[in-house]
Amino acid sequence: MLVLSINMNAQQPDPVQKALDGWSADETLDFIRNFKVTDLTTAKPAALWYHAHASQTNKTAIMLRRQPIMELTESKLPEIGKIEAETNLGTLSLNDYLVHPQSFAQGFVVLHKGEVAYESYPGMDDLDTHFWASVTKVLSSLAVDLLIEDGLIDQNETLGKYVPDFKGSAWENIKIIDALDMSTGLDALDNASQFANPKSVTSRMFRAELGEETKGKVEYMLDVMLDAKPVAESGKHYAYSSVATQSLVFLVEAVSGKSWSDFFDERVWSKMGVEGPLQMHLSPDGIAIVHGPASSNLRDLARIGMLYTPSWSKISTERIVSPDMLDRIMNSPRDKDFYLGGEAGSGERFMDRLGDKTVRTAARQWDAIFEDGDFFKSGLNSQGLYVSPDKDLVIAFFSTEPTHRIQKYLRQIATSGLFD
Repeated sequence: MLVLSINMNAQQPDPVQKALDGWSADETLDFIRNFKVTDLTTAKPAALWYHAHASQTNKTAIMLRRQPIMELTESKLPEIGKIEAETNLGTLSLNDYLVHPQSFAQGFVVLHKGEVAYESYPGMDDLDTHFWASVTKVLSSLAVDLLIEDGLIDQNETLGKYVPDFKGSAWENIKIIDALDMSTGLDALDNASQFANPKSVTSRMFRAELGEETKGKVEYMLDVMLDAKPVAESGKHYAYSSVATQSLVFLVEAVSGKSWSDFFDERVWSKMGVEGPLQMHLSPDGIAIVHGPASSNLRDLARIGMLYTPSWSKISTERIVSPDMLDRIMNSPRDKDFYLGGEAGSGERFMDRLGDKTVRTAARQWDAIFEDGDFFKSGLNSQGLYVSPDKDLVIAFFSTEPTHRIQKYLRQIATSGLFD
C-alpha cells in the first residue's frame, strides 16, 4: 500500500507518482467502498486517490464548458523556479522543492497579466481534475456578492431574513457579513478538538457529506447545522468554520431560487473560456459542498483567480468580479485584532503557514488579505489560490501534503520584483 507518512530524512520515490501511474481495479474499488472522512483529513493514501476521483465517492453536479476555450498564452519567466524559501525540508528553490521526494506537490502554476509565467506538474497531468478542498470556499462569497450586486441581498441583514429554514435556530440572527467573514460566534468550528469529537456539529456535518453514519443513521446537512449553538459574540473575531460557508449555500439557494450549482454555472462558469468542467461535489441529499469538494484542472482554478485581476477579459466573456466586489475584499474593514483574536489563533495559524506577518486580516472566505492588497485561500492537504490584483498575478497549486509548507513560496514569488 502507498504510504504518505512524511519522513524528512528519507530519499524515497515520490509517493504522488502513484497518481501518474494510476490505480488498479482492486485499489479503485476498495477506495470507493471504504473511503472515510478521516482518510482525507489525515492525508492517508486514500486522499491521493480521492483528490483526483472525488466524483466516484460524492454525487457530483457537472458544470460544462459553454464558451470556446480562451487559451492562456505563455510568457515564461524561468527566474520564478529559482526563487528560494525556507521549509522544513531545508532552503530550496521552487524548482527543487516541487520535485523533492517529500514535497507531495502535484501541480503549480503562475499567471502574470493573464499569461503562463511558470507551470510544473510533478504529480499529475495538466488536464487532470483535482480536488480544490477549502479553496472552494471563495466561490461561496463570489456567489453572495453577485446577489448583493443584484440588490437582492443586504449583507448587514441577518441570514434569517432570507433563509426560512434558519428560523428558530442560532443562524437566524447571524448577519450575512459575519457569515461571509467567518465570525458567526457559533460552536461549529474547524479545529482539532471538534474534528476529534464525533458529537460536534463539524464532525457530524463532514460525515453527513460522505454518507457516513452518526449513531446508526446518515444525517442531513441542514439538520446537523441547525444544532449549532452560540459560544461567542458574532462579528467580534475571526474563527474558521466550514459550517459558516455552508450557511451561504443555503442563502444563495433561498434568494436565487436555484440550486447553488445551477446559479454558479449560470452566473460564472458558463461565462468563462475554461478548458474543462467544474465538478461540484454534493452531499447524499443533494447539497453542494461549497466549503470543500470541487474539482477541476489547475489552469481552470487559476482562471477563477484571474476574475479578480485586470486580465479578466482574457478568460471571461463578461466582467464577473466588479470593482466594488474587489474593494470589499482588498479593503475589508476587518482589522488585525479581528484576525488574531479569535478561536484557537485561526489567524496566527495562517500567518505561520505563509511565513509572512504582513497579513492584515481575513474576509469574504479568503484566509489572508495582505497589507499590500494581495489575498490568498488555502485548502486541506495544501491546495491554494493566491491573487494580486495590483500586480495582475495569480498563483494556483495542488498537493497532497498536510503541513502546507508550499505556501512559503507565495510571498517570495509575489514580492520578488519580477512582477513590479
